[in-house]
Amino acid sequence: MAHFQDLTHCSYMRQWEQSSLAVGWLERGHAYPRGAVEEKFFAALLRLCANPWQPPVVSAGFHVCSLCQFAGRLKGTSYFGAGGATGTANVFIPGETQVFIAPTMIVHYIDAHEYVPPMEFQDAVLQCPEMRSPLCQGSCRLG
Repeated sequence: MAHFQDLTHCSYMRQWEQSSLAVGWLERGHAYPRGAVEEKFFAALLRLCANPWQPPVVSAGFHVCSLCQFAGRLKGTSYFGAGGATGTANVFIPGETQVFIAPTMIVHYIDAHEYVPPMEFQDAVLQCPEMRSPLCQGSCRLG
């Protein structure tokens, strides 16, 4: 997986780079904000990551958490199907003016590594309609 600074354009999805912001693209050797998040936010993020809407993009394999000492190397770790120390999916969360793109491993980063996503992202997650609903897909337009 690539590292992107939070709230920078997400060049991982080149065709949508200008209309998207990266959140939670963590890698060993890069500092990130740590602390606690509200359980309500975490529960909402888990719900959205369990069945994420994604545009038709093909993933070439899976990513293993580079922050874990051991757990990132264990296959099959997950949070109720929402991803764990390994992952392949991304979640698209509509914001006010742009779409946030985060790896579904963000739930692992928050839980295991105390990552705190930007408040703009947390607010968008709390306001996001159910994934794959017409309301979500309509608000998740990529330019």
